[in-house]
Amino acid sequence: MSSRYRLRRKKGGRNDFPLPQVSLTSLMDIVTNILVYTIKIFAVSAITVQDPSVFLPKSTSRQDADNAVVVMITGKYRREAEEDVTELIQEQPSIVVDDEVVLDLDPVSYRVPANAKQRGYVIKALKRELLTIRSQQEITAHLTNGEIFNGRVVIIADKNTPYRVLADVLVTCSEAGFGNFQFAIVKREA
Repeated sequence: MSSRYRLRRKKGGRNDFPLPQVSLTSLMDIVTNILVYTIKIFAVSAITVQDPSVFLPKSTSRQDADNAVVVMITGKYRREAEEDVTELIQEQPSIVVDDEVVLDLDPVSYRVPANAKQRGYVIKALKRELLTIRSQQEITAHLTNGEIFNGRVVIIADKNTPYRVLADVLVTCSEAGFGNFQFAIVKREA
């Protein structure tokens, strides 16, 4: 021990060394960067569809889906597999955004109910949810190196989804600022 330290200790045990000042702003910046980096790492993974009521169409496309909001239109039937038997059970079709049910479709006609739309094509509940997600993505994009909002959306739809439902979803996504569409498919073996 140095003699300087011993002298201070003998005087009453007080430590007269100045305490370092911690900047809260710097710590917040570090935590924010770590959080955004972690979110981006987990969001880059490929899309997996585990919903038993979605039968994806097959395609020969080799392009992978980018990081985007996922809008899923479930089918009228779900698969129940027991041992060697696969059974189809009727289910309520719905529109789901990032694993949250936004709207149930009509189970008979497999269409968006007329009272759930505005101006013919725009699905009110879907637009409201997408606008909320857009505001969150704009804040995240601004915090990550000044990037801009990209408006990407991946549409996952059962292969038996009526075209009118797809049109309603596409128009609604566009109205909410998500104009960069991608469709999820099953890659057909070459």
